[in-house]
Amino acid sequence: MSRKLLCFALMACVAALFPLRGQGNADAVFVPISKYLYEGDADKLSAWFFDSIELSFSKDESAVMSRRQACLMMQSFFENHQPESFNIYHSASKANVKCVVGKLAAGGENFNVSIFASNRGDGYKIQKMQIVKE
Repeated sequence: MSRKLLCFALMACVAALFPLRGQGNADAVFVPISKYLYEGDADKLSAWFFDSIELSFSKDESAVMSRRQACLMMQSFFENHQPESFNIYHSASKANVKCVVGKLAAGGENFNVSIFASNRGDGYKIQKMQIVKE
């Protein structure tokens, strides 16, 4: 198993062990993020990225890139896959890390989306996002 896949699996397991209670503040950070995914707005979505973000469009490969590079990647994705819906079906939280798993219907295809956001003192921002075709 690759190191990145193992790390992702470990984070997902940890996240699953700590479900959100009340979900008010925890989900609040994902309200605009979900909206921009649904709208296919890469510019507004990228405002929620850290300066450096890990972005992946497959289970096996990911890349750490700048906010601008990630914005361009998302813009290209949205051009090829017009979003139709985005629904979160699982959320979890631990310390200063929150994650959601959702389903994005786009361009007639379905994608599983995992988003990890962390708070480094200036509010929650996306540190990792994975979009994988079902």
